[in-house]
Amino acid sequence: MHCWIMCKLCYKQPLPQPEDTIGMKTKKIIKASISTLLMTLCLTGLARAADIKTQAEAISIAAQQRTLTQVMMKNYLFSALGVRSRNADEQLAEAAQQFTAQQQQLADFVADEAVQQQLARMNQSWPSVQKQFQRKPAKLRFKELFSGNETLLTEADTMLKKVVQAKPDDSAQPLSLLGQQDLLCQRLAVLYAMTAWGVASETDSSYETIADELHTNMALLQGLPQNTAEINEQLQQLSLALERTLKVSKARPGALLPALVDRSVVKVVMQLEQLQTGYLSLTSAENS
Repeated sequence: MHCWIMCKLCYKQPLPQPEDTIGMKTKKIIKASISTLLMTLCLTGLARAADIKTQAEAISIAAQQRTLTQVMMKNYLFSALGVRSRNADEQLAEAAQQFTAQQQQLADFVADEAVQQQLARMNQSWPSVQKQFQRKPAKLRFKELFSGNETLLTEADTMLKKVVQAKPDDSAQPLSLLGQQDLLCQRLAVLYAMTAWGVASETDSSYETIADELHTNMALLQGLPQNTAEINEQLQQLSLALERTLKVSKARPGALLPALVDRSVVKVVMQLEQLQTGYLSLTSAENS
């Protein structure tokens, strides 16, 4: 009986735990620190979560490296313009993390010497570009950043071609074309943001050139022999989405809306990702 009473008393009045002496403010700080740590770990392992297993995946990742140069530039410009600047800063950091991680992924998977040499060239160019992306946006430094990033883009394009040549694969053409569409859409957003920030004179790109390339690639995608009925329907939807994006991204003096253009680009990118999954599934089925 006495034991039962003691247990009941203990149950009603538990002994103070060490954590009870910690103030609420301190607990919030600890929780915030843990959340930050988990987020950092997620970002660091963003592209390392699943290693490259096939040539098709290697081509897809190599194509992404080109696009990431434009994603980083776009978010740098959005931060400079004050367009969703906090979100732009976060996405720029994430893209930089992904770029670094995917460089290592490609180096681990592709044994071809020419690809390894091209990756090494990119790894020499990347640190200086990365440092400039980490600095506060400034027009005085933009020319140097833009030039360095364009060099990195050219090197990434060469790397993609070498990855494709290293091991011919039926998936090379559709995946390369989808990657090119993604790149061009991001470049469209970059050009629009450069116009809004008053630095468009630094680029040779034009709205008309990008639009022509998008239309040419769209026709090539729609003519691929491996297209299924489902893929053809998705391509039709993509074509309509591209036309809407081109319409809203045509810069008009006095009415520049970078965020609207970016939203339209994001919708196109989502459709490109669906198509990429479809083509990768076709490749997996053929290899099984």
